[in-house]
Amino acid sequence: MSSLSSLSTTGLNFGGLATGIDSSKIIDGLTKLNQQRIDTLKGRQQQVLDRQSAYVGLQTRMAELQLQSSKLARSAGGAFDGRTVSTTDDKVLTATAGTAASAGTYSVTVGSLAQAHQTASAGFADPNAKIKTGTLTLQAGSGTAVTVTVDSRNNTLQGLADSINAAGGEVKAAVINDGSANPYRLLLTSTKTGTAGAITATNNLTGGTGASIDPAATTVQAATDAQVTLGSGAGAITVRSSTNQVTSLIPGVSLDLKTASPTTPVILSVATDTKGASDAVKGLVDSFNAVIDYVKDQTRYNAETQTAGMLIGERDVISLQNDLAATITSVVPGLASGSNRLSAVGITLGNDGKLAVDDAKLAQAVSGSAAGLADLKKLFGVTGSSDNPAVQFGIATSKTKPSGVSAYQVQITTPATRAAVTAATALPGTVVLSPPNNTMMLRLNGLTSTGITLAPGSYTPDQLASMLQQSINTNAGLSGNTAVVGVDGDGKLSITSQQFGSGSKVSFAGGTALSALGFTGSETGSGADVVGNFVVDGQSEAATGSGQTLTGKSGNANTDGLLVRATGSDPTTAAVTVTQGLAGKLNAALGKFLDATGGKLKAINDGYTKQFDELNAQITKQNTMMEAKKTELTLRFAAMESAVSKLKGLGASLTSLIPKATS
Repeated sequence: MSSLSSLSTTGLNFGGLATGIDSSKIIDGLTKLNQQRIDTLKGRQQQVLDRQSAYVGLQTRMAELQLQSSKLARSAGGAFDGRTVSTTDDKVLTATAGTAASAGTYSVTVGSLAQAHQTASAGFADPNAKIKTGTLTLQAGSGTAVTVTVDSRNNTLQGLADSINAAGGEVKAAVINDGSANPYRLLLTSTKTGTAGAITATNNLTGGTGASIDPAATTVQAATDAQVTLGSGAGAITVRSSTNQVTSLIPGVSLDLKTASPTTPVILSVATDTKGASDAVKGLVDSFNAVIDYVKDQTRYNAETQTAGMLIGERDVISLQNDLAATITSVVPGLASGSNRLSAVGITLGNDGKLAVDDAKLAQAVSGSAAGLADLKKLFGVTGSSDNPAVQFGIATSKTKPSGVSAYQVQITTPATRAAVTAATALPGTVVLSPPNNTMMLRLNGLTSTGITLAPGSYTPDQLASMLQQSINTNAGLSGNTAVVGVDGDGKLSITSQQFGSGSKVSFAGGTALSALGFTGSETGSGADVVGNFVVDGQSEAATGSGQTLTGKSGNANTDGLLVRATGSDPTTAAVTVTQGLAGKLNAALGKFLDATGGKLKAINDGYTKQFDELNAQITKQNTMMEAKKTELTLRFAAMESAVSKLKGLGASLTSLIPKATS
């Protein structure tokens, strides 16, 4: 008699068959059609994944092409704006040049280096010799003054040095051994170079029975500014710097001073980075060809293996090829016929759809004159110009449309302003400053200065303004924010932020010198951002002001991302022309595919994801139907086997009741 044992995924498992029928094979046969449907759906699903993966590969290569084209398309700071710099003696100075630097040769003389102030005490026989107790206040320039208390716990030379360093000020201390009969001396060093970092010591170490000490008894190294001269003779320009990094002498060039050489000028040469420009153009060519090679591979049919690329027959891929070819071979308007297309710089499009580079012709193009380089930048980049020097073209993005025949009109209705405060009372002919009434704290552009201590002395109003300006502009708490200090026609001091716009602010945070300077301390000043708009074919397009820059708002039909700088002090208008070169056009063409929100590739990817999910739903449905069918058939076979088994049992019982025949 057959029996049922344990449960399977269908609920039942046959331990033996009463009928002798292989029900599992029959069930598989009856559900084979369902399985075929599932396998077909899985195959289609894999095809979707393969095509989606192929498009991801295309997107990766297109994104690299867009990155390379962006380097050439930038209005500012792009591949054609790079600079190299060299010097005839890098032991005297080295230099770096930014994109704002003008190519040229400069004669630079390093008269002196900036040095940090160092002072030393008289010598002691023992670093642990007892010294007087009391307080010592140290200050580097106009920085924060730090007071150190000396008592029985630290009244030794070494104890004082340790306490000064632990206080965390801008003056550091060390005990040195000069090898003399009394070799141990306290050395103080300012953490700031230049005269603005000179050490001021207020010595009140007068208590106790220890030895007297004057930390500033000897000047070991004077506080000096760096002095650098551009040119020679009567017209030479000399600047002073509190550090050995000078950025104010040659626009866009940073000098790193190494050694003073007052009698020997160093020749500094700034040139266009032709290699960087050439490499950027070749990078664009390589990335363009990588896209074409990939498209060819994915759209190829192999007759021998009878296999087709994943993207064969895809209309969007064909559209991409056509767009790229049309864009890269287009003519840039506004340029002479000899420089308005790729062939002008030795780049041609072959019959295979790929770009080829004539290295010699490209090298000649990137190493040309300034006018030639400007044309080269226009050939590739997004460039612009203005007919009004008070409104300068800044940058444009790939979303900024070229202006075409009619320039864009810029309307500056409210120029940007700077924050300023003016003293309430005029200065006398001579202003005398003396402690303790010689301190102040300034709030400038959202930052608060550390304590500013004005050097005691007698000043004319102009001398006072100059000294105050230097104290403000070298204050560590203002982090490079600067101001102009002057005397107006009424003899009153004025402090004006160098920053334009709503972030420009000036006010006071206290101080004992304000009255002597003519201020009440309640004066405040704020700047305002530029206000204006663009006009295109008679239609106004909105713009946002920040300081002196006016930028077309996102979503503008034509001026999205267009930035101009309005430097005038009065309302004005300007006509701005925007030209889009080949790299800019290529960026725009690629953007139609790569845009993260509305690009074609996103739509394609979303479509494949939707197909995959729909197929997955169908596979789930077919699996559910098949499992239900298997369960139903299994139960029916189980019922049949049970019935047959019972019949066989009944037959056996009946057989046993039949009398056996006797011979």
